[in-house]
Amino acid sequence: MSAFVTGASRGIGLALVQGLLRQGRRVVAAQRGQSQALQALHQEYPERLLPVKLDLTDEASIKSAAAEAETFAGDVQLLVHNAGIMHPSGRGENSVSRLEFNAFSQVLATNVLGPAMLTKALYPRLRAAAATEPSKVVAVGAGVASLQGNQAGGWYSYRASKTAMNAFMKNLSIEGARHKVMAFTLYPQMVDTALAKPYVKGNPYPELRTPEETAERMLELLQSFGPADTGRFVNIWSKEDIPW
Repeated sequence: MSAFVTGASRGIGLALVQGLLRQGRRVVAAQRGQSQALQALHQEYPERLLPVKLDLTDEASIKSAAAEAETFAGDVQLLVHNAGIMHPSGRGENSVSRLEFNAFSQVLATNVLGPAMLTKALYPRLRAAAATEPSKVVAVGAGVASLQGNQAGGWYSYRASKTAMNAFMKNLSIEGARHKVMAFTLYPQMVDTALAKPYVKGNPYPELRTPEETAERMLELLQSFGPADTGRFVNIWSKEDIPW
């Protein structure tokens, strides 16, 4: 069984790669730059781990990474959309006056368009893998994607991108049900990663989870989820559905 994980150079992505390797899977680990941690893992698992370059804002890079995955892993049973960006500046926009076309476009391309096109590129392999066992596509979601839950405003481009990704995943769950391809959005709350670092002081949750704890929980849920769960937007700790 093979998996493809984006944003695999650090944080939740790297922890997921480690967990999947421990499960005995072949893993394609996509990264934009180069990661010493991934290289070290590759030396440990040369037959089961393939680090690949992936720029989600570049369609040629997406197609190239998908082709490498097919050569290395064949069919793909699990696709994890973990890569994401808050804002090129590192801070979300707290006012409409701060919106910038190029920055907003980069957030949308990284968080929605790129993952959508990667799903398209890998979908034939996901369908082929589902001939023996249902395949799964997972997006690492954000609580701020919830329209009903938005009471604070701000984070314009990030909120919009994550809400749009939720819509894409819901659509995919409907089409995928015809092909035994399931789709879930999993919300890990705030995790101790570089993305969350500027916001840790305002963490509304009683705990700040580590990437390793988060990856372990996500993999546990994915093991237990079946066709009845496809299309869900779930808090991984409470296992409750988040309002759209």
